[in-house]
Amino acid sequence: MKFCIIGGDLRNFFLAQLLSKEKNEVKIYGFKKLENFKEFEEYDKMISNSDIIIFPIPFTRDKVTLNMPFSDRNIEIKELIEKLENKTIFAGNIDNDIVEKMKSKNNNVIDIMKKEEFAVLNAIPTAEATIEIIFKHTKKILQGSNILILGFGRIGKVLAYKLKALSTNVTCVITNEVEKAWAMVYGYETIDIESMKNNGSKLKQYDVIINTIPKIILEEELKEIRKETLIIDLASKPYGIDRNIVERENLNFIEALGLPRKICSNYISKMYEGNYKTMY
Repeated sequence: MKFCIIGGDLRNFFLAQLLSKEKNEVKIYGFKKLENFKEFEEYDKMISNSDIIIFPIPFTRDKVTLNMPFSDRNIEIKELIEKLENKTIFAGNIDNDIVEKMKSKNNNVIDIMKKEEFAVLNAIPTAEATIEIIFKHTKKILQGSNILILGFGRIGKVLAYKLKALSTNVTCVITNEVEKAWAMVYGYETIDIESMKNNGSKLKQYDVIINTIPKIILEEELKEIRKETLIIDLASKPYGIDRNIVERENLNFIEALGLPRKICSNYISKMYEGNYKTMY
């Protein structure tokens, strides 16, 4: 197969190597900042000569240009779409309007972040990196710690499971009855959002509070939290923890976004010690 990989972080760069080992023809663009790397000058020719196009996760960060952190160039999405026709396209977190424009030109578009099997497995590095953060930023052992997890979706489930295995006392803030039922099956304590907000003083009992819900949940309740309590927000915008109150109250807070990307990039960097020429 003929692959064209444009933009993204080191995960896409590493993917190029894996595809090449399978005897595929692979061309990549958007990694000029990497050491010893020489990229093709005309990405439109790469596209026209390829069967499958792989774009970044997330597809864009500003809704105007393609996400290319290792390039000093910008590709406007509007311009890019004009060059895509009759292709199979893989990317992550693509806005619906962009997907529809691509499909209008007879492209088969797969947003892998909307594939449940991928999203579930993607929760594993997020959970493991979160636990690493807890180890680094707390002054007590995890065993016996009281941990509050806001949300019981994919990340909440995996995180609760792994923290429970470390002998912590896990309480899950649930958003519906289905989440409550699953949390009870696994033996976690549960509390709904309204009960938590109406009894903010109870937040004093937790050593670690982790948010996974992309919606502001904790605001004035933050004033009830002990200064030494570690607060971690994993949710994307609009986040779940009020940043203004966190700053005003001088709380022990960490914004931990995009953990799979960060830990994967760190892993690849250590594996190849910065010598990316050996990868491709």
